[in-house]
Order: sequence, then structure tokens, then C-alpha cells
Amino acid sequence: MGQSAIRLKYVESDTFSPGGGITGVNNTIVAAKVENLAFAKDVALHYQQQNGTWSEVPLTWQKNFNDYDNFILNDDQIYIKRFALRYSVDGVTFWDNNGGADYRFDEIHPNTVGGNVVLNLATAHRGTEAGGGFVFTTSWVDGEIYLNNLSFNKKAGIRLTANDWGSFEDTFASFAETVPVAEGISEVEVWKFKSPELNLDESTPGFKFAIFYTDLDSGETFWDNNFGRDYTLSKADLSTDQ
Repeated sequence: MGQSAIRLKYVESDTFSPGGGITGVNNTIVAAKVENLAFAKDVALHYQQQNGTWSEVPLTWQKNFNDYDNFILNDDQIYIKRFALRYSVDGVTFWDNNGGADYRFDEIHPNTVGGNVVLNLATAHRGTEAGGGFVFTTSWVDGEIYLNNLSFNKKAGIRLTANDWGSFEDTFASFAETVPVAEGISEVEVWKFKSPELNLDESTPGFKFAIFYTDLDSGETFWDNNFGRDYTLSKADLSTDQ
């Protein structure tokens, strides 16, 4: 095993009775990000069954974003309370097992995100602004962050550069909503951000950025920086990272 090349994006697992005599309905959703280390990838949910034994179910490739890929699972047959994620590629296996503790939740709090904060969506935009008899092309980035509700006092945002870290700016996000769950109380919040609309910087073809989240009660800061590479987002209008 090497440094982790897989990261949980989001998981929800609930079991409920919708009524009408129907009971024991399961709902398990898993989303993961993996480094794009080779074309062929084996990504799986490694979970503990209710009888204590461990089993695996594969995740399905969803989309490529150049240096990383998204994988997903939607399963109505399994219900999980303890799990890890496995990624095997080119004979090497990587794990995201929540720092060795495995991910764990229960019926009351049925969802979480990896590393306490993760990018959900970032979109590049272009616009125009007139001034001094000229029309300028402007650019900015907006999007959504998922974070675990660790405390009431917190801040989150995006650290963004348009010139390959020659300079950068932090833009703070604001709370938008909690991610809805089928049963129980959601522990995952959606925070939205929008960077300032500045003149288009054409010195590089893309933005680079990382996502941060600070628990102000504990003083801890968590990052999602695309496995240490930072996210790279094309400056073309409506380009996206997820």
C-alpha cells in the first residue's frame, strides 16, 4: 500500500419502512474520487455485513476529470454501518479507511463525507464588463462544498489562483442547506461559494484551487486538494470539476 489515492466523496446508507406493509427497504449511495493512475481501475466498497463478516461490492466509473475519476454506487440491497473504500490499480492497492478507524455511522446519522470536507462542484464562468470605453472579459468560479457538521462555529471556502500560484485569493462559502437523507438526521451540509468577478487572466489556461474547512471550536482545518495536486479547472466558460 502507498499513499492513499482514493477518497470518499459522499456516503449515505439507510433502511426504512415506507408504509403500506412494506418494510426493510435499503438505500445505499456511495461516491468516491480516485487518482487517474491507469486506465483500468478496480474500485470497491469494503463493508461489514450485519452478521459481522466483511464483503465487497464494486463501484461503477462515472466520469473522468483528467487527473482523477469519479466512481459511484447506488444499491437497494445492502445496508452498511461500517466500511472502507478499496482502489486497486497496476498491482497496487490503496485504501480510504478513515485513518485506520473505518467509516462508521448509524440509523440516526446516516451520512458523511471523506476527510470532513470535499468539493461537490466547481464551475468556471466568463462574462463582460464595460468601463472607460472598453469592454473587458471577466472570469470567476462558483460551486458547492460538502462538509461534515462538526460544530456550529465554522468557516469554509475555496483558495483559488488564476496564475499558477503567483497570487491567490480565499473566497469564503456560505451555508445553503443540508443534504437530504431518506431517514434520520443529515450530518452533511452544502456550502456555496462564488469568487470575485475579475478580468480574465490569460497567463495560464486554467484555475488551480483547493477547498478548506475550519472548525473554529477545535481550531482544526481540513483540506480537499485533489490528492495533493490541487484541482485544475479550465477557464473556458462552464468548465466543471466535481
